[in-house]
Amino acid sequence: MRVAILESIIMPAGHEVEFDRILVNEMKRQGHEPMFFVPKGFPFKVDYGVPVHELLGGPVVTYADANWYQKLWRSLQREKRRVKWFTHACELAKSGVCDAIIIPTATYRYVRSLLRSELKNSPVPVHIVFHGMRPDEKENFVKQARRVEQYGNIHLHIISLRDDISDVGLQNVDVIVPPVFAPVYYDVDYVTRKPGPIRIGFFGQFRKEKQLEPFLQAFTKAQFSVPVELVVQGSTPTPEDTAVFQELIAKYQRIPNITFRHENLIGKDWEEALLSVDAIAMPYAAERYRYNWGAMLFTAIGFYKPVLASQELNPEVFERFKVGVRIQSLGESDIISAMMELVELLSVRKEETRLELVKANTFYSHEKLIKAIIY
Repeated sequence: MRVAILESIIMPAGHEVEFDRILVNEMKRQGHEPMFFVPKGFPFKVDYGVPVHELLGGPVVTYADANWYQKLWRSLQREKRRVKWFTHACELAKSGVCDAIIIPTATYRYVRSLLRSELKNSPVPVHIVFHGMRPDEKENFVKQARRVEQYGNIHLHIISLRDDISDVGLQNVDVIVPPVFAPVYYDVDYVTRKPGPIRIGFFGQFRKEKQLEPFLQAFTKAQFSVPVELVVQGSTPTPEDTAVFQELIAKYQRIPNITFRHENLIGKDWEEALLSVDAIAMPYAAERYRYNWGAMLFTAIGFYKPVLASQELNPEVFERFKVGVRIQSLGESDIISAMMELVELLSVRKEETRLELVKANTFYSHEKLIKAIIY
C-alpha cells in the first residue's frame, strides 16, 4: 500500500521526528510504500529516504519567539493554511498518488480544519493520530469527532494506555497502544552495564512542569553505596523554559557528579547519549502524564533502559511490566529512596529487569502500531 504521511509540525528535535521515523521504517518492513506530503519548503530534520510531495498553501507557521498577540495571529494563519494543505492532499489522492494518508500528530483543531477542506471527501482512508487525550480536551475532541463521523474514510486513532472515549459511542474512533522508540543506528536488546560509576540520565525536552529541581536536590544529598553520576540533557522549546534550565545549570553545575547538556540531540547523537547511561529518570509529577503517553518512557523501554519514574507517569505500564522504580512523591526522602532502589536494581536485579523490558518491547511493538492504524 502507498501511504502518505501528511506532516506539518516543525520541531528542532524530539519525538515527532522519531515518530515519523517509526512510521516510515515499519511500513517499509511490512511491505508498504511510505511517502511524505508536506508544505512547500518543509525543513526535514532527518532524511527518511522516501518520496516527498509538496503541498500548496504556504509554508509552515511556527510559534517560535512569538508573543501572546503573535501566537493568536499565527494560530489563525496556521489553521487557514492547514485547510489549503488538506485540500491539496485530497487532490493528490484523487490523482492516484497514494492509497491512504496518515496525519501523525493531531489535535481536535486538525479535524476542524479537515471539515473545512476537501479532504473530508477523500477517496482514500485518512488516519488521524492523537497522542493521548486529557479530560479538558475530551469535549472539543468529541464535538469534532461527531461532526466528521458521517465521512466514512476518516478514521481517528487515540494513542493511549487508557480508554476514556468508549463511553461516548463513536464508531470512527479507536484507542491503540503506544509504540516504543527503538534505536535506529544501533542494535540493543539487553540491559547494558559498563564498568565504572552507575549513570542515570534525564533526557528530552525540558519544561518547568517536569519537576527537575527537587530531583537534583535529592541527588546531591543521597548517600549511595557505589559511585553514581547524573547526566542532564535538555532542549528548551520556549524562552521561559530556557531561562529556568539555565538557572538550574548555574546552580548545580559545580557538583562533580552532575553533567549538563543544554542542546538538541538528533539521530546518532541522541542514541549515543541514551546508550551512555544505565537508567533514565522521569520525575514528571504533572497530572497530564496520566493521560498523555510518555514518549521518554517509551524511549527508555525501546533502548532497554530501566526507569525511575513518578507515580503520575503512565501507571498502566508499571502495572503490567516491572521496568524500573517509581517515585512515591516529590518529597526528598521518597526521591532518595527510589534512587537507592534503582541502584540496587541495576546491581543485582539486572536479568529480571531485562526480561521485563523484552516483554514490554513485544507488547508495544512498531508492528502492532502500523497494523492498528492501517487495518
